[in-house]
Amino acid sequence: MKNNVGLTKDAGWQFGIRKTMPANLETLWNIVFSDRGLSYWSEGVDQGFSTFNKYSHIRTKWRHKDFTEDANLQIRFIPSKNQDKTTISFHVDKLKNESQREVTREYWSKVIEDLKLLLDS
Repeated sequence: MKNNVGLTKDAGWQFGIRKTMPANLETLWNIVFSDRGLSYWSEGVDQGFSTFNKYSHIRTKWRHKDFTEDANLQIRFIPSKNQDKTTISFHVDKLKNESQREVTREYWSKVIEDLKLLLDS
């Protein structure tokens, strides 16, 4: 039996990535949701968030430009014991197939690296 990494029983295909950033929770949140920060990650994102818990997490729909259907996007902000660091986590589910998972992996991996560059500038 093939092990299909990313295939769930009920939510289709999924992908998640997280990275600890060199910023405290409030700073990272404010940067991510600034106009400049939004330009780094919000392409295809429904900004009518179904969940918006400040300094914690959001949930919404996301559609890559090459997809015909929406996926679910969740972004979490996880404070570190070291108050100068925060982990940001992107999780996408309801992907149609393994190919969409790979496109999603490439997209959000670039976003997370770009956000790190934004913090460094």
